[in-house]
Amino acid sequence: MLRFSDVGVTFESGRRVLTGLSAELSTRELTFVAGASGAGKSVLCRLAVGLLKPESGRVELLGERVDTMPERALRGLRQRAPYLVQGPALLDWRTLRENVALAAPGLSPEAVHEALARVGLEAAADRLPTELGPGAKKRAAIARALALRPEYLLLDEPTTGLDRRAAAQVEEVLASVKARGLGALVVSHDYRLLRTLADRVLVVGGGRCAFLGTPEAFLASSEPELRALTAPFLESASDG
Repeated sequence: MLRFSDVGVTFESGRRVLTGLSAELSTRELTFVAGASGAGKSVLCRLAVGLLKPESGRVELLGERVDTMPERALRGLRQRAPYLVQGPALLDWRTLRENVALAAPGLSPEAVHEALARVGLEAAADRLPTELGPGAKKRAAIARALALRPEYLLLDEPTTGLDRRAAAQVEEVLASVKARGLGALVVSHDYRLLRTLADRVLVVGGGRCAFLGTPEAFLASSEPELRALTAPFLESASDG
């Protein structure tokens, strides 16, 4: 379970981004996080793995209270629930095989190969990130996380900046991950992921959880405030 209980967050600039957000999410499901730019969507990922501490409330993940956890314990939690930031964060001077092996000390060659195979990059294992396109780099970052045999994933804009073909390849990887029973929190502006992969939709608005429910309920909602928040997604759907 990933649980946010009355969480408040204020940035150093003084902007209050979360004002008592509460949500309970199954770590066996893929939850799509939507909302306007600057609403605090990515903040949820950072809170979940202890990269950001709330000023109020509590955060729990996989049975652990995150907001009071010491840094050493947080490092272990981040291996159980890797957080993939928007950029792939690969070392350009290391091969994909070496990048994946760096996920954790002692990873076997077999585990590295399996992780690359799961994202369709086993044939590129000895290539450098600079030799690959943006989509392959994103998939390599996912492979590095999968090599840890995680219990949950957190992904921030996994298809942003990719062309349609590369985004579809990342989507296929996420579908495969989901089919194996691994849950994820996915922050995205890509409406296709919501339509094809989401079990739940969490909309962040006004510093709180503006909506939490199924994709079907999300799309059918006539709540004016919610419709305003979700307008970009609905426009994307109408564009095909």
